[in-house]
Amino acid sequence: MRVLTAGLALLMLVGQISAAAEPPPDLVEFTEEQTAFCRDLGGIPNILASYQTVRDLNADGRDDFLVNLANLECQGAWSAFCGSGGCPVNAWLSEPDGGYRRFDFGYLEGVKVLDGSPLPKVVAGYHGSLCGDPDRIGADTCTRTWTFAVNNPPEPAIDAPEPAASPAPAASPESVSTDARGPMPRPQPEEARPQSRADAPRPRVQAIAPGWTLRNVPGSSPVALGGGTGDMAFLAAFCLGAQPFLAVTFHERPKADAVDLGFAFSEGSVTARALYEEGAGGAFVIPLAEGPLRERLGGRDAEVALTVDGAAQGELSLSGSSRSLRGALDSCLVR
Repeated sequence: MRVLTAGLALLMLVGQISAAAEPPPDLVEFTEEQTAFCRDLGGIPNILASYQTVRDLNADGRDDFLVNLANLECQGAWSAFCGSGGCPVNAWLSEPDGGYRRFDFGYLEGVKVLDGSPLPKVVAGYHGSLCGDPDRIGADTCTRTWTFAVNNPPEPAIDAPEPAASPAPAASPESVSTDARGPMPRPQPEEARPQSRADAPRPRVQAIAPGWTLRNVPGSSPVALGGGTGDMAFLAAFCLGAQPFLAVTFHERPKADAVDLGFAFSEGSVTARALYEEGAGGAFVIPLAEGPLRERLGGRDAEVALTVDGAAQGELSLSGSSRSLRGALDSCLVR
């Protein structure tokens, strides 16, 4: 099961990017190393949708990849990747020879990509100790704005600080405490209290366009990706350990650890139970070695009505499914 979970984590990484973009092999290997490190600490890795940003940072017409380990959760070992100075952020930048060059920003307390002309801007936030002033405290952070006219640019200067906000109006005499310790803080309403990272809501998974495509995964067998319908974001069919599987990802994870999927094929309805896999990016998994589901998904129907635990989800497009499923699963199907 651990091998299955590791493979699914990488499939979720593939599923988060557009149909035209594929992560570089070094990025896939890097992600695999980080998830393995998390497990070695006794944690459960979970790749969030915001883990990877895909943009053309160097304006060469090809996608580049920005990865922030703040968004690779290690449940049960939350400090696996980050510290007081922030979290590691890396970019994989496309090269003229078709490959990619890794660029390390180091530990950042935040990062965002902004539109710019002629190049996008990567605004990186740094711990105060990395801001060039030995007397600066850690909480006194700074930013640097990076652009990639070349793939290994020199470090930019620290950005000018933003103008200070206007001072708050003085408190009225009635609100001032006579206690030397200052006014007592009011308790926060329940909904305003900060959530722990473990309890924070997960971002909604974005859907893939309807229809099926065959995707190459560097260092692994191909994956057939299908756009979902209703509550379902997408499906991924793949071989792992010489066995075929179907992973189903929802926009928002169902509360139960098992869901029943109903497919109303013209050749007869099929019901399959999908089980939640920890650390697999919220995927529910169906083995495809037995039963008619694989053949029906790649059969003659152009679409199929789908239900989840009996609730109608709409029509699931099967356009392109025959070729995509054949390419992804033929190497591991039991004859």
